[in-house]
Amino acid sequence: MSSPDPQPAFPVHFPDRNGLAALPWFEIDHGELVLADRSIGPIIDVHTHYTLPSIRHDVTDMRTETEDSDLLLGRCCAHHLDLYANQCFSPSELDEMRRELVVGALRRKGKRLNHGAPNLARDMRSMGIERTFVIGIDMGVISRHVRQTLEVAKGRKDAVPFGSIHPRLPRRRQRFEEQLHQGALGIKIHPPNMFTRPDHPRLSAIYRWCGEENLPVFFHCGPAGIEPKYGAHCGQVRFYDKPIRENPNTRFVLGHSGALQSSEAVELYRRYPNVWMDVSCLSLAQLREVLTLGSPDRVMFGSDWPFYHPILPLAKVLVATEGQPQLRRKVLYENAARLIESMRRPSTERVVG
Repeated sequence: MSSPDPQPAFPVHFPDRNGLAALPWFEIDHGELVLADRSIGPIIDVHTHYTLPSIRHDVTDMRTETEDSDLLLGRCCAHHLDLYANQCFSPSELDEMRRELVVGALRRKGKRLNHGAPNLARDMRSMGIERTFVIGIDMGVISRHVRQTLEVAKGRKDAVPFGSIHPRLPRRRQRFEEQLHQGALGIKIHPPNMFTRPDHPRLSAIYRWCGEENLPVFFHCGPAGIEPKYGAHCGQVRFYDKPIRENPNTRFVLGHSGALQSSEAVELYRRYPNVWMDVSCLSLAQLREVLTLGSPDRVMFGSDWPFYHPILPLAKVLVATEGQPQLRRKVLYENAARLIESMRRPSTERVVG
């Protein structure tokens, strides 16, 4: 009996983003990377954001198009498939990224001016991505990010709008109703940024409301290694078990599939049928573990744009699913399409109390 053909070897280290054109599915067209293999696609990306939050209301316009998306992991940065995504940053690049996230929220300049909806759509088209989950971020400070995200995404056929509710702010139910009225089809909860464990009592009602309204909860799940110490504590995967177990009628998407604790997240995924996985940022080895140890029917492709260009996670999925076209199609499109189809469509006539 002959042994199965060995999997082809692909390069995993690239000096810059354009270096990924060395992989067989991509090419450079007029100086820009594009998906050249027409057999791949369509694709749905379940993890993107428009311009990241800022305290100043005049800092950004999410409808602005600029020549270069100027992503946080820039086109000149090294791209590695075998690393968790944020480990691609050099120490100086990581410092620059952190300054952009903090200082950029206070000034009218910086990379975030290039992260509007048209630039997202352009980067997605280059990779054959037809729809994206666009996720608002409630940071618990005065910010219009969630409202602006929902307003812009609701008007675009290529966007699936997600709201966000900070558990430590007042009027949570009213804000939930308002976001439904604005078109939210899901709610993002980011325990490390919110400095709140996912099993905190203030979040329990939000999970229940989402289940009642058939909206998925999109978690940031797991420590990523670059957040403040207490934020990393709040993101520990072990704290996600209780809310998932206690809300079987609510679907939970584990953003980043547990990040640096992906093996623990896989156990949640195997244990609970209401858990879905977003594989954005995972290393190639982590991605293979997710695809091997759990059912492939609830694993979905994500990029975390504008941190990363979608070619970085897409290359990992294509390498990991080489020779498995059915699995590839599930991860890149079918699973997310099925989740979208099951989402509640809030009525524009809904009364906000």
